[in-house]
Amino acid sequence: MPTFKLGNAAVHAIATSAAPLTGVWYGQLMKPAFVFDVKTHDTIASLPAGMEISPVSGYSAGGQPVTLSNVTAASVNTLTIAATQWEANLTAVQGMLIYYRPASSISSEWIILGYNNLEVSQNSTGGIFRIESMKIETAKTGAAAHTIPDATITALINEQLDLNTATVYAMVLNASYTPSVTHSDRSSLTAFEVTGTGYTAGGIECNVTVTRVDAANKTIVEFDGPIFTGTTITGQYVAFYVRLGGAASADRVITIMNWGAPYSSGGAAFPMGINTIEIMPSYPS
Repeated sequence: MPTFKLGNAAVHAIATSAAPLTGVWYGQLMKPAFVFDVKTHDTIASLPAGMEISPVSGYSAGGQPVTLSNVTAASVNTLTIAATQWEANLTAVQGMLIYYRPASSISSEWIILGYNNLEVSQNSTGGIFRIESMKIETAKTGAAAHTIPDATITALINEQLDLNTATVYAMVLNASYTPSVTHSDRSSLTAFEVTGTGYTAGGIECNVTVTRVDAANKTIVEFDGPIFTGTTITGQYVAFYVRLGGAASADRVITIMNWGAPYSSGGAAFPMGINTIEIMPSYPS
């Protein structure tokens, strides 16, 4: 049974918008000797030489474009890689590598999404070689205290958010708020934002660090835990959002954290604590 593995470069790119799904993606076919390394095979330039199948009539070096699409439903995003076929006589094909191919001709900028290993090398049937469609599902897991809006999951998979460069703020919400995956913009939250001495509407800027961890095959997004000093407020939730400087309806909510009970600062510091999102693949056993 074919298996698809995401490269660590692609996992990291989700948080940094380095390879947008709205760009051009290609699929190229690989020989049985090729072994995909999620840690080191970041771009086409990083691949060992001679691992792509040889060009023949109907198959060109580098492969051909593939179509990617995705949709989020019931808090699960499904990325679909459409079926791809070549009218060519091919032998000993082990799998298909999917990679981002921007207008640049520099192969070190062609980020690899992942590799579909067919497990057993395949040959053309009747001069047609076809790779069936593949699906990658993404969902938020972990503590129920954290809510990530569905639209944010879609935006991350589409690489429409660059958390490396975005201006991120943290705002405090009162106990009347009820978390929802439909609350994707700040205007959904403003009615529940706390008020009080020492607190500024819209919250406080928060540093974000995006770290690729090859040892664990994951990328960590860390919100540094800003502190309001000398405040008199009572809050139960903190929402981290991308601030664009305009209307609240344009500010994208990244995640909402629930402390579980209201906390009152009483004129002292109001700490938010460090919060993290881990982006990592999980494969069927």
